[in-house]
Amino acid sequence: MSAICDTTTFDWNELRLALMGQRDSRILPPWVKLPFLPSVLLEFVYTAQSPDSTAEQVGAILEKDAGLTAALLRHVNAASLGFRQPARTAQEAIVRLGLRASTLYLVTTGMSNVLKLMKTRLVNFNEFWCANLERALFARRVADLLGADADLAYTATMLSDCLTPVLVNNATQTYLRFLNLQDVNPTRITEFEDTEFGWNHAEATAYLLDGWNFPPDIVCCVLLHHQGIAPLSDARLRRTAAAAVALAGLLPDPLRQEPGGVRTLRRIEPKWPAFRLQSIVEQVDTEFRSVEAGVRNPMPLVRRVRLAR
Repeated sequence: MSAICDTTTFDWNELRLALMGQRDSRILPPWVKLPFLPSVLLEFVYTAQSPDSTAEQVGAILEKDAGLTAALLRHVNAASLGFRQPARTAQEAIVRLGLRASTLYLVTTGMSNVLKLMKTRLVNFNEFWCANLERALFARRVADLLGADADLAYTATMLSDCLTPVLVNNATQTYLRFLNLQDVNPTRITEFEDTEFGWNHAEATAYLLDGWNFPPDIVCCVLLHHQGIAPLSDARLRRTAAAAVALAGLLPDPLRQEPGGVRTLRRIEPKWPAFRLQSIVEQVDTEFRSVEAGVRNPMPLVRRVRLAR
């Protein structure tokens, strides 16, 4: 498998249209109480997609939200980014980081803040959050191996399960049946949801983000995040972030969404020598400790992978 990727000509909007058609939010039934991102972030994302947008314009939008502005400034002024003089305004931060990287960072931060406020009755939120971050770090590592967009892979993975706590809270008994089923007849969560609802959380989340005017590359990666190894065999997707996000979706998580996912990842290794699962998860655990030092991870990924059947 080649590690060289040229995504400059890849048309994500064409793929979005092929997979989803025109926007239609009716996939989400009225009983789903949607999370709300800050209106400033939605305005920022929408404006940033215009080819005519400037750092001054989007910076002015961002400065309406002091929390998001402060988060971006802290990120840009971190020593690891290597700027000699600190950025003092949102516009300066966006110019230094770049509009695309700024958008991806703010999307991740905004959704992370929303997720941290949610409570689920069936899943320990700390474990859910840890698994979410682990998958994102894993996706970024795999994207690097593919030569794909690592920042896109990270961001899309962070967003992939953003609707799951809402669905679990609004359909608790249904998801309780799913968890019980995993003990006797393990089933992929998307197959279970398709049977129960006629749609699954990957589709619902993609349509939600699309309705919020998120970039089509993020929408497509989220939509495909439970496709397992299939994107590696797709000529369009095998060298894109979508493949990395889908592989990250096979990792173990509190909801046990992908039974047998680790076995599938191990089967990739003989065909793709650069993909060494043990090494990648060790790197993820190391990075996790530095990125999220304030969150206790009850069981590191390397241990969960080792114990997976």
